[in-house]
Amino acid sequence: MKFAKILMSFLVVAIGAFVATETGSVLAGVVAMPLSSQVFTAATGISLFDSHGLALATLAAIPRTPQQTVNPGGGRKLFLCPTDQFTAEWPKRADILAGELAVAPAMVVGPPVGTFTEVQVSDNSLKADEALKGSTGYQSWEQMLEVKVAGFNKDQVAAIEKLINTEVVAVVILTDGQRIVLGTTLMGLQFEVVHTTGAKGGDRREWTLKAKNDGYMFGYVPIGAALAIPGVSLS
Repeated sequence: MKFAKILMSFLVVAIGAFVATETGSVLAGVVAMPLSSQVFTAATGISLFDSHGLALATLAAIPRTPQQTVNPGGGRKLFLCPTDQFTAEWPKRADILAGELAVAPAMVVGPPVGTFTEVQVSDNSLKADEALKGSTGYQSWEQMLEVKVAGFNKDQVAAIEKLINTEVVAVVILTDGQRIVLGTTLMGLQFEVVHTTGAKGGDRREWTLKAKNDGYMFGYVPIGAALAIPGVSLS
């Protein structure tokens, strides 16, 4: 096969040189070579150019929100689950089909049973961010989560204590009702927590929880509407 390709290559070059000489046009000779290569390939089934190992990038149109359609920002509900309550990697890139998560998590059967726990967030305080970072050939996703919780009491202090050195997977219900997942069981989110008492009566006394991690294979993705996630409820 290799010898045949070598002979065909010499023949293609010879044809190009012949055409260039007869027409007095180098351009005509250059054009004749790929054309003669295609003729040989069609006649013999042997291609001079191997295509294996080549990956061509393809793009898709990025649609915007259609006109006369609402596009509210923010989130309204937050659910967290420690990474050690899962029995398999979740989510992973293979779980994402056509832009949404199509596989439910596998969780420990207990006791206690693995489940997500709701964080009662303050109005207009829950947001998620993602960023594709890095130079070409080295890019990966960064995911960020921020939420505020009003108040200060012993129950909140006890709940915050459970976040110490604990990596979690988060599910956020957006204002439009979509559910998204942040973090993975292999690379969980870990929170930095700040509380302020405020300086006067009208100030906000609240907890602020922030989490950020990078090196993800994907950003946050919508969860398929048919998937049941333990502990996660729209109501």
